[in-house]
Amino acid sequence: MSIEFFYDLASPYTYLAMTQMQRIGREADTPVRWRPFFLGGVFKATGNAPPALVAARGRYMMKDLYRWARVYGQDFSFPSRFPANTLLAMRALQSLPEAERAEPSLALGRAYWTQDADITDAAVVASFVGQDAVDASAAHKDALRAATDEAVARGAFGAPTFLVGDALFFGNDRLDFVVREAKK
Repeated sequence: MSIEFFYDLASPYTYLAMTQMQRIGREADTPVRWRPFFLGGVFKATGNAPPALVAARGRYMMKDLYRWARVYGQDFSFPSRFPANTLLAMRALQSLPEAERAEPSLALGRAYWTQDADITDAAVVASFVGQDAVDASAAHKDALRAATDEAVARGAFGAPTFLVGDALFFGNDRLDFVVREAKK
């Protein structure tokens, strides 16, 4: 059994969850599979929309994100380029072998969500995932689409989404449930 972590760097809650995945895997004594997907495709397929599009929810979200960052002991700063089109970054991450995705995903997420890095810029993405991954990103278009379709077929409607077997959990605030399910 493993914890499947479906993620897109466009989601601030995904970034916060990313910072906890090493701990979650340790606590659950279960490997974490880092599964890039494209949140825009998930939203389109499910009829969902970003929370920031609802004014009251967007205001709440801004406070909530900083609360979670404090709980996790993480730096957090809303980037000037939000929302970012993460298609290049997510394809480049998809092009990496699954066992090699965690570190560059977290590093790229941290750069975007704490240092305002432009993750739509191929040179910026390459500095975290390598030029070969950026060069291969177009070839991984179908693989990213397949991962997105798989996540939707299994119940995903946003990011981050976690699957432990058939049990789906949504949001960084469900990590304790993920650990409990993985320990069963």
